[in-house]
Amino acid sequence: MNKYITVIMILISQIIANNSVEIKSINDVREGSFLVKSEDGSRYKLIPTINTAIDIDIQGMIASATVDQMFTNDSNNPIEAVYVFPLPPNAAVNNMTMIIGDRVIQGIMKEKSEAKKVYEKAKKEGKRTTLTEQQRPNIFTNKVANVMPGDTIVVRLQYVNELKYDNGKFRMRFPMVVAPRYIDGSRVVGYSGTGWSYDTDIIPDASQITPKVVPEGMRSGNTISLNINLDAGLDINNITSSSHKIIKKKKGKGRYEIKLNNNENIPNKDFVMEYSVKKGKEPKAALFINENEQDNYFMLMAMPPEKTEEKVNIGKEIIFIIDVSGSMRGVSISQAKKGLQYSISQLNNNDLFNIIAYNDSYFSMSQSSIPVNENTISNAYNFINNLNADGGTRALEPLKYAMLMSPIEDKIKMILFITDGDLGYERKVFDVVDSYLGKSRLFSIGIGTAPNGHLLEKVSQKGRGTYTYINNINHVDEKMKELLNKIDMPVLTDIRLDLNNQAELYPSPLPDLFINEPLIVFGKINSDISGDINSFFSGKTSSGYFKVENPINISKGVENDGIGDIWARKKIDNLIDDWHLGNRDSKQKIIDLSIKHNLMSKFTSFVAVEEKIVNPGGNSILADVHVDLPEGWNYNSIFGSKLVKNNISNAVNNYKIALNSDKHRVMLPKTATTMPFQLLIGIITLIGSFVIFFIRKINVSKNI
Repeated sequence: MNKYITVIMILISQIIANNSVEIKSINDVREGSFLVKSEDGSRYKLIPTINTAIDIDIQGMIASATVDQMFTNDSNNPIEAVYVFPLPPNAAVNNMTMIIGDRVIQGIMKEKSEAKKVYEKAKKEGKRTTLTEQQRPNIFTNKVANVMPGDTIVVRLQYVNELKYDNGKFRMRFPMVVAPRYIDGSRVVGYSGTGWSYDTDIIPDASQITPKVVPEGMRSGNTISLNINLDAGLDINNITSSSHKIIKKKKGKGRYEIKLNNNENIPNKDFVMEYSVKKGKEPKAALFINENEQDNYFMLMAMPPEKTEEKVNIGKEIIFIIDVSGSMRGVSISQAKKGLQYSISQLNNNDLFNIIAYNDSYFSMSQSSIPVNENTISNAYNFINNLNADGGTRALEPLKYAMLMSPIEDKIKMILFITDGDLGYERKVFDVVDSYLGKSRLFSIGIGTAPNGHLLEKVSQKGRGTYTYINNINHVDEKMKELLNKIDMPVLTDIRLDLNNQAELYPSPLPDLFINEPLIVFGKINSDISGDINSFFSGKTSSGYFKVENPINISKGVENDGIGDIWARKKIDNLIDDWHLGNRDSKQKIIDLSIKHNLMSKFTSFVAVEEKIVNPGGNSILADVHVDLPEGWNYNSIFGSKLVKNNISNAVNNYKIALNSDKHRVMLPKTATTMPFQLLIGIITLIGSFVIFFIRKINVSKNI
């Protein structure tokens, strides 16, 4: 009889599990629920999920976005929700609001430590409060405290950024998930975040950039929607997405509404959209302005003079560095190998090449670069075919090795860095490039569904090259062909835009350019100018120097309110580099500029407080939001190694010490209304009656 009772009790526990009460077995829940084990391993707990809605308005080359994150507390206890999420690496985040019902609480920009004090004080006092912090230029954290049972709180972020334009195509990328980062270094005391990694001597904030990932085969339950209003100002030829299925609706000349297909709402890969303009309609120049009472800003896009001659077959030494770490396993390594093979097949007869592969260590195809011929290409194919993805992501030594290889006379050294870039020590990579690049050029190729855009774009900028993203294996040849065509053409170096010292320009210095790439500059005008400014665009090609004079009429620019904030973001990037180089005065300059423009930065944060006590005593349960593994990634290759398992185990121990109180332990949530509970009681009563009837029937059968 006991086994029958056990079966009935399992049915009861399953019903209880389905109504978000305590769960004893992972087999006792319905499909779609997300559970993790409690600290003592005796039960499971449900993890909160986030619904994100993104609205992006594109005018010309500027995107203005609103990101709404909806936090809902379906438990019977107050919670503090923590969510680590990505934004585009060039986004200037200029506003945050906390929305509770019909109440809108404006976020205030403060110095980072001060904002945290305001948040902690409000949390302790039992007030609803939100803190938004930047961990990396593309990784942010939202903390929402005193989310009461039944509460739905929306945290709204707004940002502006520029689109990329190249070869007649506009490109927009929106990251949707923070992919697991490779964490290097030795464990240090402290656990500053809620992630799966502990902090290390190399990455002291590792626990803040490693949001926990749902187990393999499960979904977090997080959802995302995306709506784009596009006003290109030009006749659009085609709108495509290589990452998602999209729905397009034409609203007028050059105006479209684009949204995700209904089944494309899992935030587990970056959204990528491209559109081209009709032939002959390509912009040769574009000017956007932002005028206010104090300052005047502009963004200038100008195409360099077109070259009519055939491409110049310059001698090159091309060194391919390919990431074969565990995060590349699956679709990513297939894309990388396919791109590498295509690149090898397109090399010129007077080129030299080499291949360096790396994970925990690195190894090269040859000790030195070798000439291109039928035999070496065959050997290269064999080398590439035998590459497998596994292990860690230690990129510093192979990059340094490639840059320090002895230069070859009459050859331009070009390094193609093929990786997903998902590591946590970006600054170390930048330092290596700054220190050892020399006269080389470095081009990054981002592979996979969720590459680290901050690393790839910044390392290309410092490497005086360009960056390319490949998220679809069907587009590998096309993307690599575009890149190889660039590096086969003469490079425009020593670029200068002279505005008679009347403007502060960024980026600074101006990057090298390649044929069919526009010069994009953001400027702040130093004086009150309403008419023309004489501009001189000069540079160096393989044929010698050139100089073009072109007057800029500020009054004829297209007004866009985001230009000043993007300019400030560019300046902050420069000041951050100065700060890392030891100029400590840069920190206060960053804070002052961030507060003036209301911008997120390394040293500033947004905080919002509702001046109403809803949770006397301030006791709440810490509830960190888990994220999905990026599409195409292999869970065991990331979290299956002994090293990472120890990392996670140590992190959990640090987490327990940091919490230091039972009040933070996550309780199992239940539904926010009493109706499901009443229904549950009714069902349990019915099943209880069935159990009694069933037991009596068994006893009667025995007596017979």
